[in-house]
Amino acid sequence: MNKMRISGNQLFWLMSTMQVGMTILLTINPAIEIARQDAWISTAAAGIFGVFTAFVSSRLSNIFPHQTFVEYVERIIGRWLGKTVVFLYMLFWYSVLAIILRQYSELIVGTILPRTPLIVPILGMLLVAVYVTASGIEAIARCSEILGPFVLLAILIPLLLSIKDLDFTNILPIYVDSGWMTILKGSLPTSSFLGDSVLLMMVFAFVSHPKKGMKPAIWGVGTAAILTCAASFAIVSTLGHATSSSLTYPYFNLVRYLSYFDFVQNLDSLVIAIWIIGIFVKVSLYFFISTYGTAQWCGVHNWRKMMWVVAPLAVILALLPRDFIDSSVFFPQKIAIPFILPFHMLVMPLLLWGIAKFRSKGTN
Repeated sequence: MNKMRISGNQLFWLMSTMQVGMTILLTINPAIEIARQDAWISTAAAGIFGVFTAFVSSRLSNIFPHQTFVEYVERIIGRWLGKTVVFLYMLFWYSVLAIILRQYSELIVGTILPRTPLIVPILGMLLVAVYVTASGIEAIARCSEILGPFVLLAILIPLLLSIKDLDFTNILPIYVDSGWMTILKGSLPTSSFLGDSVLLMMVFAFVSHPKKGMKPAIWGVGTAAILTCAASFAIVSTLGHATSSSLTYPYFNLVRYLSYFDFVQNLDSLVIAIWIIGIFVKVSLYFFISTYGTAQWCGVHNWRKMMWVVAPLAVILALLPRDFIDSSVFFPQKIAIPFILPFHMLVMPLLLWGIAKFRSKGTN
């Protein structure tokens, strides 16, 4: 671990690049289906949740500097109970890694390579992630630091170009047709993605100056949240909630719709290419966390050996969903939102933080 260190700036790009692409790609449609024209408020509420999760995860990790979640959870709640909690988090890491690979392959097959077997993009993305991860988290952070600005620009530029097409009557009436319960329900899909910031409980161990890492981590999540909120606002304002809710990837359709003086157009291929970069960072980070965490949990000193176990398992799990409904509808609605979101992203980090704070005060 002493050889793998990342800076606060790299942490910012790591979190923002990891979250923004797939969050915009996959969570705006379900938010619009539930909250309709108030979907942008739902994504804003999800952004607050994501930032709060990043805050709690950062504060918890700062109590145990340069220790991973696998290490300090046993110090907080004991060895065997701690190993049980880590095992539950490993199930979370493995399942999300597999779902990301599957959703990525379905995006590629559904948009640009319609006759390609799903296994081809899955193996292609995973092999690149394995290659980068073998060099450690520092290599992933450097990739995000170099490529992250292009990802954010690829999201931001179409949003700026869509300003001329905004029709604010499409977002009216605000709140009246929905109410807070519906708006909060619409925020759950986006919250389950922005709640990925809970990975900070593993990542913070590699930050060179942990005390200075909380601000860039929160800003990274906040940047992804702001862009997601802006994207949902632009989609509803431009296309209307009725049309947007019927589109699988509404932001992709918004980009296709754009035309600026008949000169700037057909940006969808560029956006897909940039999105692939964001997905690559997310897959690589989840793969690293799964590999490193499993090695620590099993007591394997050379964590890279676990890649030979994690990679094949990720491929098998990615092929388990039968179709798009299983991976992008059933998993979020039946597993991510009712189980991963409340337990892994909210309750357990808060509980561990509370116990750690109580014990640290008791020892002072």
